[in-house]
Amino acid sequence: MIPFNLKIFLFIVLVIYFLMVLKAVKKGTMPIKSSALWLFFGFLMLVLLFFPKFLVDVASLVGIKTISNLLLFGAVMALLVLAFDLYKLNNTLKRKNITLAQEIGIIKHELYKKK
Repeated sequence: MIPFNLKIFLFIVLVIYFLMVLKAVKKGTMPIKSSALWLFFGFLMLVLLFFPKFLVDVASLVGIKTISNLLLFGAVMALLVLAFDLYKLNNTLKRKNITLAQEIGIIKHELYKKK
């Protein structure tokens, strides 16, 4: 179904993908919580690479005619999940930023009152 050369190429790309995610976690540029989602999608791609028949079964079960449409749908859903995760992280950081600004304002006010 998938040519052997393409499987080798995609496997190498996935290994590079995993190394990039793990390197980002090690450097501290990506939180472990966020990396779990990226690693999950990587393992899902790895499973689909070695068991492409699974895609055919899922496509027929869901009623999607072609595998490419199923993959496109899956990619859009994955991007939505990642966007939602980033949205939650952004809102959390916004709240922390507001709290930090308020605390700094209180500390400056207290210091000004003591002078």
